[in-house]
Amino acid sequence: MFKKFDLKQEAKFKEDEIFKKVFLEHGHLKAQVTCLSAGQQIPPCKMEHDVLFYVISGNGTIIVDGKRKALNPGQAAFVPKEAKWRSIKSKTKMIILAVQGR
Repeated sequence: MFKKFDLKQEAKFKEDEIFKKVFLEHGHLKAQVTCLSAGQQIPPCKMEHDVLFYVISGNGTIIVDGKRKALNPGQAAFVPKEAKWRSIKSKTKMIILAVQGR
């Protein structure tokens, strides 16, 4: 079944917590929009699945196994499930699309 999603419409920012909303789960695919207020950080964690992060808006840094890379609008970062841990820290408000293959 064909579906269309307006991710900027789904976005919400909270000063005291990271906003996450799963908007699609289909077969081996899971997609969510994640919103970080300026200065917020997704705590370092291990993922059981490969993840593709796409920055819709905002700026920040992705850290994977201690290696840092800047993330800007229109950029994507792939993190394989073999990574020991990953984290994202925002410099500005960020809207991120995260897609997991299971």
